[in-house]
This record gives sequence, structure tokens and C-alpha cells, in this order.
Amino acid sequence: MITGTTESTAKVLAQNVRQLMNAGVIDEVIFAVQNGEIFHLSGSASIAKLAAGRTTVQKALTNLIKCWSEYLHKQNNDSFALQLSSIKEAIFLVEREATQTEVVWSGPKVDGSYLRATRQVVQDIIASSKTELLVVGYWLAGKEDSEGIINDIVEQIAQAVTRNVKVTLVLDKGEKGYGKNNRETLLSLWPKDLPLPLLLTWKIPSNDQHLKLHAKVLVSDRRDALVTSANLTMYALDRNIEMGVRMQGDPSKIMAQHFEILKTKNILVPYSY
Repeated sequence: MITGTTESTAKVLAQNVRQLMNAGVIDEVIFAVQNGEIFHLSGSASIAKLAAGRTTVQKALTNLIKCWSEYLHKQNNDSFALQLSSIKEAIFLVEREATQTEVVWSGPKVDGSYLRATRQVVQDIIASSKTELLVVGYWLAGKEDSEGIINDIVEQIAQAVTRNVKVTLVLDKGEKGYGKNNRETLLSLWPKDLPLPLLLTWKIPSNDQHLKLHAKVLVSDRRDALVTSANLTMYALDRNIEMGVRMQGDPSKIMAQHFEILKTKNILVPYSY
């Protein structure tokens, strides 16, 4: 059974290890403990020497040594150093696996809002891809996009192909504006000397033609993803009021795996017509 004292001691240890990690000195402190430069009876002079004028470091060290002397004094230097290392590694693992999120926005600029623009985030995710890139969309605009935003994005996707990134485009096959479908639009924008990436669409059941492949998703390297209301059109990426969430972490992998399953089950099929 965990007692209140044990829980509060563990919390103090974790909080102060985090402080030392933030200050970039946790390895220095662990080394000092291992080598006996500080121990559970170290006084303020030893702590101040190691802290070297860094107030935050000195305070965190004081708290750690107080915990060590009051509750963990039976631990020798090697054991306490191991405990600090374990806490450090646990924090690294949690942060590595945690999902980092960012709200992304399209629309009129307003004072007091510091949300990043959808267009910018889409471009960042595509440009950062190293091994694989998934782009899912309902509507891809064409040359009618007079500002060239979509042309630039298609060019970025093409550049990813030239970097040997495994690119998959999943697009709705219904007719869009200007009497074109997404495949025709992509072909009109794609470099003529470069093979198309894997192009998929939803094999919509023949008994319900009102169904749509309506998702708007980007996933880069199964670690960085954007889910957004914005289509791949100039208005959606720059002018409409649109909102999405960028996620870095496990959800990105889950999204990529989901579309992979849809392909394996022949729900997504080659978009060749």
C-alpha cells in the first residue's frame, strides 16, 4: 500500500528531477551523486558549489537531498543515482509517447489570436516527411486557384516523391467544381516526367451514390498528423473559416494504420479512372 509520505516523496523527486532536466544538468547531478561529490548529508556549501550560481538548480538539489536524507537515507550513492536515472528515463518515455497537439486555423486575421495557419502547417508537414506521406482529401482544386496555393502544395508532394518518400493520395472520386474530378485535377498539376504516387479512392457501394470520401487528413512518417475541416483548395487553406488539430504522437500512427487497413480490405481501391 502506498502511504501519503511515499506518494509525496515520489512527487517531490519527480518534480525536482524535471526541474534539473529543464535546466540541462540532470546528468551532471547523477554523475556527482555516483562519484560521492554530494550525498544525503551534503550541506548548502556542497550544493551551492554544484549549482554554480544557478538558483533553480540549487533549489532543486536542496529538495532532492532533503528527500534523500529524511526518507531515503538507507540508499547509498549508487542506489540514489539509479533512482534519479530511472525517473529521468521515465519522464523521457512519457514525453516521447505523449501526443502533442496544436490547433490550426484558416480565416480572417484577428488581433489576439496566435493560431498557426492551415496552409502553413500543411506545407510544414509535407516538407518534413522523410519516409512516408499520406494525404486524404475530398476536394483538390486546380489551375483555377489563381493564387497558386494548391499548385505549390502539389509541387511539394511531388518533391517528396523525388526524395523517395512513399506517398499515398486518397481522394474522393466524385465530380467537383469546373466539371473535373480530383484525379483529372491532380494530373493537370503533376510534373509530366514524374510517376504518380499511389492514388486511391473509396469504392462507394453502388446502392448509395450520396456517400462521400469526406475526410481531410495528412500524416507524415506516422508521427505527425493534421485532421482538418479544410479541403485542398485555396479558399479552404487561406480564406474560409476552417479549423483542425495537428497531432504529433501515437494518433498519427493509428490514422496511417487505419487507412492501410481500408486498402487491405479493398474499401480503398486504385483511383485509375
